[in-house]
Amino acid sequence: MTKYIPYLIYLWLIAMHQVFLSDVTSIFGAKINLAVLIVILIAMFKTEISALWFGFIVGIVGFVGMSEITAWHALIMALLGVISFQLKERMNLESLFAKIMLILGGVLLHNIILLFIELNDGYIQALLTKAFPGAVYTIVIGWIFFLFKDEKLTLRKIKSIF
Repeated sequence: MTKYIPYLIYLWLIAMHQVFLSDVTSIFGAKINLAVLIVILIAMFKTEISALWFGFIVGIVGFVGMSEITAWHALIMALLGVISFQLKERMNLESLFAKIMLILGGVLLHNIILLFIELNDGYIQALLTKAFPGAVYTIVIGWIFFLFKDEKLTLRKIKSIF
């Protein structure tokens, strides 16, 4: 039972971000896609089955407010978890650049598919104003995560600056 606690915390974090922090953390309409970021991180560090089921559950829980397309979200997130895991297995993810490119590709793929499902017109404008800036914003958060994980950025180093 204790092995599921981190996944529940990740789900809680995604839900809190979707409900409370999504509008607060947006910059000129560009929003962090935290759900996709966490699903890709699960795919990088856990098993394929974990990435598949976690992506499916995130698709249901994280996007429950959009009830007409919740099934699409669940399918897209589950496939994104599996695709990210398979790419991780086939690629050399030792460098920070490769990890960031995997996140960028996953977030862009997710944003493009969702825009294709949700919008009928204004697709190119939404792509340029929401999908690409949101992907860049998300990889900045992913980059900061990897700096902390690889201990290139620590609290001690931050305190030494100030």
